[in-house]
Amino acid sequence: MGKLQGKVAIVTGATSGIGLGIVEVYVEEGAKVVFCGRREELGKSIEADLRAKGYDVTFVKADMLKEEDIKNLFDTTLSKYGKVDILVNNAGILKMSPLLEMDVEKDWDSVINLNLRSYFVATQYAAKLMGPGSSIINIASVGGLGGCPMLASYGASKAAVISLTKTCGVELAPKGIRTNAILPGTIYSEMMPKDSEFTKSTLSMIPMGRAGEPREIGTVAAFLASEEASYICGASIVVDGGMTAS
Repeated sequence: MGKLQGKVAIVTGATSGIGLGIVEVYVEEGAKVVFCGRREELGKSIEADLRAKGYDVTFVKADMLKEEDIKNLFDTTLSKYGKVDILVNNAGILKMSPLLEMDVEKDWDSVINLNLRSYFVATQYAAKLMGPGSSIINIASVGGLGGCPMLASYGASKAAVISLTKTCGVELAPKGIRTNAILPGTIYSEMMPKDSEFTKSTLSMIPMGRAGEPREIGTVAAFLASEEASYICGASIVVDGGMTAS
């Protein structure tokens, strides 16, 4: 029996990269998973592939910038499975630009609204539905721990997610809801493709000498959502191959 057997999970931004890696690990651990993304054709294809393997998954097309889409995501989950035990806030974007050249709407607001505001809104929806033993997991980044040249909006959004996680950890713990954050380092994904110069430039900073794979975040997310992590709350778990340790 998997460590998430009988649990119902929502994973946002999960048609590729870290989100998809989390979905794959979750279903293997026995969870029923509702995952969302903006690319409907890709989402439906992933849903079909996982169902063909015997997993209970549902794709919902959703833009996490739209509150009506977030509401529909939760309504669909409740309609199909009757509860929400786990929320993984993962949807996010990265915009690279020198600080003084950033466009406020395109490079700042768009990043803050998806990387932070959507987490807050989804957390509100989830926490009102969740019971004791539930878990909220926010995907932040090691970019939220220090200065990020060319990534002012991304770094600020992820630092804020770390802070939000602590506040939710404190406020929701009395309700039996644990909130934690995962801080990935360089993880191969659409955001950090293997052949990009930015991705390659980070490898020399990683003591383990390699980037991570999405499923390596998935296994941490499964642990945090399980009873094995029953006393972990308000924590930020760094998964970066030693990058921030040196």
